[in-house]
Amino acid sequence: MAFLSNNMYQKSFVLLIVVLLFQACSSGKPKELHENLPKMKTINKVAVMVRIPASSPVAYSRYTHTLQAMIAGYTHKKEIVVIKDEIPALTVFQSNDDRFFQTSLDGDFLYFKATGIVNSYCFKNKDELHALFEQYGCDLLVIYEPYGIVSYGMGFIDYDSVMVIIDKQYKIVYFDYNHDRKETNEFSTQVLWDLLLNEISTRCVQTLQNMSFIQK
Repeated sequence: MAFLSNNMYQKSFVLLIVVLLFQACSSGKPKELHENLPKMKTINKVAVMVRIPASSPVAYSRYTHTLQAMIAGYTHKKEIVVIKDEIPALTVFQSNDDRFFQTSLDGDFLYFKATGIVNSYCFKNKDELHALFEQYGCDLLVIYEPYGIVSYGMGFIDYDSVMVIIDKQYKIVYFDYNHDRKETNEFSTQVLWDLLLNEISTRCVQTLQNMSFIQK
């Protein structure tokens, strides 16, 4: 029994260290890896599209509704439209291999692999992307890919995300990523998901603000 107790203690200690290290790496601030946006005077309209996992327990409409509500509270320096239609080829990824967010076993972000997946995504879906640019009359398309989890047992929310902006030639003109984790005093799954959606949308809106597409 003493051996089992010590073994369980060691496992618990290791788990605690892993959690602490994970939290230490969760800065939350997006890391910009590429920026080649056109001059602001050439941009009139920007469309924002969310890309979520096929396994998401939250409906696509909740992501877009929350994001639209937040954006509506800002002054628009450029016309901004949130794409509310769920387009399976564009707005859903099926597996980790399809995600824009790619990391090594050591947790390092794999930028070239990630942009390779984005380029493949654009090539594979160029007809659908062309239709979006035509339908919304936008100069740039923001593809925002969040992935989040909640723990009602431990009361935390955790998410990572990638923001990619492409032009009408489907070229990447902006790329960033982030990871964030927050402890809460809530233990209701519904409340935790509401908090997570707010965090996910806030991150997107603040980045749009930093680009001067919107302002308070």
